Amino acid sequence: MKNISILLITGMLTVAACNKQQEHKPETDLSTTPAVAKNELPAMHITLLDSSQLSARDLHGKNVIVMFQPDCDHCQREAKQIQENITAFETYQVYFVSSATGEELKKFASEYKLDSYSHIHFGSTTVEEIISSLGQIDAPSVYIYDNGKLKQKFNGETDIAEITKHL
Repeated sequence: MKNISILLITGMLTVAACNKQQEHKPETDLSTTPAVAKNELPAMHITLLDSSQLSARDLHGKNVIVMFQPDCDHCQREAKQIQENITAFETYQVYFVSSATGEELKKFASEYKLDSYSHIHFGSTTVEEIISSLGQIDAPSVYIYDNGKLKQKFNGETDIAEITKHL
């Protein structure tokens, strides 16, 4: 029953986030973000495709966290744009994080040709961890961190030129 509830919540979040057809600008007002993600890496646990686990809070250096759902068309376009502009992300470790299964993540990584880069990682977490760490967010949402501090965030599909100018 718990798994069904989680699947229903995930489905509702995906549909709600993917149905929005609005242009998103970078969010400079960070006051609506929970304290955990306001100025530093979230305390969100991530299981990578190799089954290793990490806490986003423990990441060092320059990191980009992309919150997404594999079946979201906005997320698919964003992944394609990231792949097409991969050189802009070379100095960052990029984590694509979703509540999807490992198999769904592997398929997505392969389909968007992101699985061959050593600085691109895919991992899963729970909907509960996402909400407690980041609050309610649109899919996709991109968080850029430098030495553990939030540099810029984008909530919802954002043009790659806007993202890369903040790297």
